[in-house]
Amino acid sequence: MGRFRKLETLEDYQRALKNNYGLGEADTYMPWLRVQDVNSAGNSGKIDGIKSNRVHHTLSEQESCFFYLVEFCDPVIDIREQFPLLPLDLSVRLAKTLDVDHPINPMTKEKCFNVMTTDFLLTLTDGTKTWYEAISVKPADDLKDKRTAEKLDIERVWWQLQGVVFHIFSMTEQSQIQSRNIQWFTSPYRQGSNFQNDIIEKAKSIVKLGTNLIEDLCNEFIRELNVEHDDALVLLKVLLATKQIRVDLTKPIAESGILQVVKVARQVGEQQNAS
Repeated sequence: MGRFRKLETLEDYQRALKNNYGLGEADTYMPWLRVQDVNSAGNSGKIDGIKSNRVHHTLSEQESCFFYLVEFCDPVIDIREQFPLLPLDLSVRLAKTLDVDHPINPMTKEKCFNVMTTDFLLTLTDGTKTWYEAISVKPADDLKDKRTAEKLDIERVWWQLQGVVFHIFSMTEQSQIQSRNIQWFTSPYRQGSNFQNDIIEKAKSIVKLGTNLIEDLCNEFIRELNVEHDDALVLLKVLLATKQIRVDLTKPIAESGILQVVKVARQVGEQQNAS
């Protein structure tokens, strides 16, 4: 993918669609907006997806927080960020019906409507049926703003017409702690770290329900499994990332050095939902 793309005119939008932006699923999806395409408020990022096998583009700390949380949820099987509300004339008509102004591009001399995007479109399954949910990520303070509420109304009705439930997510202190925990222990797994099944099984047998000190677990891995010092913590993180051990995510893990283990999978491949 190239660097900055201009998205100001109808011709730009048509070119983006021709190049498959905003189209596809899983590893074929390309977000309508990428980190390099916008001036974000900071803390934007590119995250290697575990489930999608592609890079995800988040445009704020709040979006990154939400991404880590939902990707760790078993029912979520695909995440499409910066999803475009197309065709454009539908959102324009909805804005007119709601008697609110449709977003326009302030950089153009002539009035040019912007393609609106929803921060995340999730695909979920319960093993029997599959459905979609759309999420707008907004700081709680922004929800008090009238203009923000107007744009959210356009999004809500747009998704309602598609038969998709629309949610609003605002980061809290608790969700931020959970997200940072997930980010911490999934990082090596996102970069390709993994271990043979026999090592995983032996490591799981060392982990006990209840309170475990990370340093003590790593030392036992080194002693009992003959793994290198640097690999011991990576092994523990992989156990967490693959849900071979399930822990309380409501307390900071890296800072405390403590794992509150609530369940250990019985065999390789058995996964447990995160709290």
